[in-house]
Amino acid sequence: MGEDMLDWHSFPAGLPTAELIKNAEDAEARSDLISAGNWYFHAKRRGAMGLEGRIAALVPGLELAVAQSNGEAKALLAAVLLDRKYDLARAARLFGEAADAGVVEGMRELGFMLTNGIGVNRDPVQANVLFRQAAEAGDGYAAFNLSVNYYHGAGGARNFREFSRWLQFAANLGIPEACAVLGDQLAKKGRDGESLDWYVKAAKSGHAPAMFSAARRYRDGVGCEVDPVQAVRWFLAMLDRGNGDGVHEAIKIAPLMTPDQILEAGRLSGRGSEAELLLPSS
Repeated sequence: MGEDMLDWHSFPAGLPTAELIKNAEDAEARSDLISAGNWYFHAKRRGAMGLEGRIAALVPGLELAVAQSNGEAKALLAAVLLDRKYDLARAARLFGEAADAGVVEGMRELGFMLTNGIGVNRDPVQANVLFRQAAEAGDGYAAFNLSVNYYHGAGGARNFREFSRWLQFAANLGIPEACAVLGDQLAKKGRDGESLDWYVKAAKSGHAPAMFSAARRYRDGVGCEVDPVQAVRWFLAMLDRGNGDGVHEAIKIAPLMTPDQILEAGRLSGRGSEAELLLPSS
């Protein structure tokens, strides 16, 4: 059994986007449409572009699997409909059927729709029931959604103990949004070294605001020694998410760095050509 067949259910923390797409392509080549589609969605969450056609090509096969009452196919087809913002009532129904079959993705995504009133009447109380079921089954995004609802008091009273509990649970599973929020919470408490660790973990999974936060801390020596290489690395990495704000900060740091340091930052970020533009002119 291929590794991707085992692992797509969990958030692939830190895996490069190209590897996520390769896993999808390998699964598709084996006609494993459910693994392929879920790997493509992992890549989309990381900011990969141009995958709509590949996902659409899976739909006929998914429809056949849905007709055979395959719960994971129902959840994936519903995810396609939700992503397209098309036939949202059917998406909610398919997520519900998948949830009833014990598919955690169905529980989580129906909870999302119920929280926000997408395709269904808003019902954050039932959403929290579904999020908790999925989280207790090990779904990190469900745990993060549950923590957010506890923070805002959606579906019940605000509960900061439960917020912190489920936030930590989600962060431990590598959910980048949770890692970034946990970094914010630790920064407020002055636990700068721990905060930086969580920002970096989120950054490695493509979270642009966490990249910016980590870069500034490396630049200023907050929670670490001043490290211009790591600072420029994460400022440049923000380009992977279409965010150029870090480039302006990298330009300010570059004159204080050696050429070797600049090139190393480019290598680490995967943005070697942009790093070369920061080199001093001869």
